[in-house]
Amino acid sequence: MDKGRKTALIVGAMMCALAALPTAAHGAPRSDALPSKSEWLDDVAPVAADLQSYLERRLNGVREGEQPAVVLDIDNTSLATHYDEGKAIKAILHATQYAHRHGAAVLFASYRSADSHDSTTRQLSSAGYTVDGLCLKPRGHSPGKAQVKLGCRKKYEGEGYTLVANVGNRSTDFEGGHYEKGFKLPDYDGALS
Repeated sequence: MDKGRKTALIVGAMMCALAALPTAAHGAPRSDALPSKSEWLDDVAPVAADLQSYLERRLNGVREGEQPAVVLDIDNTSLATHYDEGKAIKAILHATQYAHRHGAAVLFASYRSADSHDSTTRQLSSAGYTVDGLCLKPRGHSPGKAQVKLGCRKKYEGEGYTLVANVGNRSTDFEGGHYEKGFKLPDYDGALS
């Protein structure tokens, strides 16, 4: 057997062996693909700073009769669910506290179960958030995350709120609009839910 043919057989065998290995794309994201807590907070910081700066400008120009509100996702947006269960993401908390002090409602839109309404309200309140509204996935059949979040924003608009900011970490938090400006925290290609 010549050298070229041997090389081709070896390369072919190696490719077959590699093809049999599982890849991250076939299953749930690997938690070791996520950054450390401090790296994550470093990635969150510029988004939170942009949110804070925007709220300072936007809430300074509230028109008479307008009911401004900030809408937030919960897991890994308001609460550091993956890194520090039940604890607030401080930079996001501070921005929402500023918003509340300056007349904006603090509303939440989450895909958490409707059965978790009371425990979720307690968790958010314990973490320091004002909870002026909490909209969760309805009982029974769900149209999916994006549609649930959009439905929540439409519900809040129907209650008279002007949704000046929408904060989330997944693309499904923003689909369909019904907010003035969106602020997306990192989700590392879906690895952080």
